[in-house]
Amino acid sequence: MIYRRVAETFVNKIKAAWESEDTLKKLFEKHFTGLTFSRTDHWQFIVGKLLKEAWYESGPEVKSDPIGYDRRQILQRAHPLLDYNLFTQVLLNLQNYSTFSYRTPAAEQDVEGMKASWPKDTKINPFEPKAKMLKTASNDVEQKYNVVLSTLRSLRIIAGITPLISSRVSPIGSTPTLTDSQNLSMLGIGADKYLTTVPGMKSYYICWQPGSSPEMIEPHPDGTFKAIDIPYSFHSKSGGDILNEVLFSRHLMYWIFDGMTDWEVTMIPRMNSILIVTNDIEGKQLKRVFDAFKTKYPMLDLVEGARV
Repeated sequence: MIYRRVAETFVNKIKAAWESEDTLKKLFEKHFTGLTFSRTDHWQFIVGKLLKEAWYESGPEVKSDPIGYDRRQILQRAHPLLDYNLFTQVLLNLQNYSTFSYRTPAAEQDVEGMKASWPKDTKINPFEPKAKMLKTASNDVEQKYNVVLSTLRSLRIIAGITPLISSRVSPIGSTPTLTDSQNLSMLGIGADKYLTTVPGMKSYYICWQPGSSPEMIEPHPDGTFKAIDIPYSFHSKSGGDILNEVLFSRHLMYWIFDGMTDWEVTMIPRMNSILIVTNDIEGKQLKRVFDAFKTKYPMLDLVEGARV
């Protein structure tokens, strides 16, 4: 009963704070007076404070800070009380990011090797300052170009990553972009081989091809979009394409959380993939959860370790 009460109090605080851009700004300024309002930075701290406030207001009579087990129990009970847009924003700012890291020294050595081995007689060069990904890679050189460029972009992000990760928040009705303070959500397949986990943990990827996401939204005559299983409408400047992709990724993350039982699960939703870091026992459970997804969404693939 205690966890249920705390979860209900916590959910009410989240819904009130996420009501609009102004309510998010007011909450931000409450904790960070003098700082410029940001929907990306410091939300790990702010969401944690909201949960702690709910714990002290509705939790046990003997007051002490909630531990990891308490947080997991509260989140499990908050899960059915929040839609997958809001819940994933909350979860991304409460989960543990210390179970994995990226090996920067190895990455730097690989960059030098890629520079030395890149053919000098090609018209395309991924090391040019303004190099862009090719939408269609029609031969081996163009495919290698895209892989190298993806790796280079990932390495620039990897070099600055710390465990203090804050995920971007978006008010109700606004497109919930996949952005965070460390740009983990921007890492592509080129970063996979540099990821390392703490002992006892493994990395998995649920992935799907660009453009293969199912329709998650329906356009309305007034220019807004109604999303599956979400009670409010969205405004989207992208015509709905980005909104659809983001909501599908968050939808999968929401149900992965529901199917797992342990606190030692970290998820990073991205465009066309979700990184999951967890232990061996939960890895087996993840595979069972994935099998259910695969039946409904046959475009999905599950990869253990680095993707090829």
